[in-house]
Amino acid sequence: MKHMIYDEIDREILEILNRDGRTKFTTIAKSIRRTEGTVRNRVRRLREKGVIQGFRVVTDPVNLGYEKQAIIRFQMEPSYETYAQMDNLPFICQGVNCDLLALYRANGESNFILEVLSKSKHDLDYFVSELGKFDGIEDIEVLIKEEKIYDKLP
Repeated sequence: MKHMIYDEIDREILEILNRDGRTKFTTIAKSIRRTEGTVRNRVRRLREKGVIQGFRVVTDPVNLGYEKQAIIRFQMEPSYETYAQMDNLPFICQGVNCDLLALYRANGESNFILEVLSKSKHDLDYFVSELGKFDGIEDIEVLIKEEKIYDKLP
C-alpha cells in the first residue's frame, strides 16, 4: 500500500480538525496563515486520499451513564469456528448494558483485544463471564481504565 506524502501544512490542518472537526476553513486558514482556498483544497485532497475518513462526534462516556471503561485482552484458538463467535459480541453487550467500541485481532500474548463501556462493574463482570463461555477462549484479562493521561489522534 502506497502511503500519502503530506507536509507541515497538512499536519497543521489535521491537528486543528482533530481538536474540533467543525472548525471553519476560514478559521483554519487564519490560524496557519494560508488562504481559505488552500485549506479547502488540502482537506479535499486528504479526504480523497483516505487520510481523513470522516468527521465524528467525540462523547464523554461518563456523561452518557457509563461507569466503567475497559480493555479486555484474551487468547482464542485460531480456527474459523472459534473466530465466527466474535459476531455475537455486539448482541451480548446489548443484553448487559455494555457498549462494544472496538474489536481488534492482535499478536502477542493475546490475539484479541476489546474496548468496552459498561454501566456498572456488575454489567462488565457479566459480559466477561459470557465471553468466557465462548469455545476456545483462554486467558481473559480485564484492564479497567482509571484516568486518561494523554490522548491524541494520529
